[in-house]
Amino acid sequence: MADGTVREVDLRRGMFIVAIDDGDFVVFELCDGIDIAAGDRIRGDLEALGGETLQHLGQRRQFEAYGQSGPSSLAACQRLLFR
Repeated sequence: MADGTVREVDLRRGMFIVAIDDGDFVVFELCDGIDIAAGDRIRGDLEALGGETLQHLGQRRQFEAYGQSGPSSLAACQRLLFR
């Protein structure tokens, strides 16, 4: 389990970048009807590819997301998010 902070969100595509506390960045696609915003704290297997159950620490609820990238740089994640 790792913790991270949502860095950027593309609501149109339902995707978001998480800055993992260890310094890496990852992209997830939201699969649930939960509100995600920059600054939200997230916990789970943040390095996972594919379907994953994550926990929104502020809302204290679990949600489903799909890992689109493994640990990467912010620039690489932004290219994936905003293509």
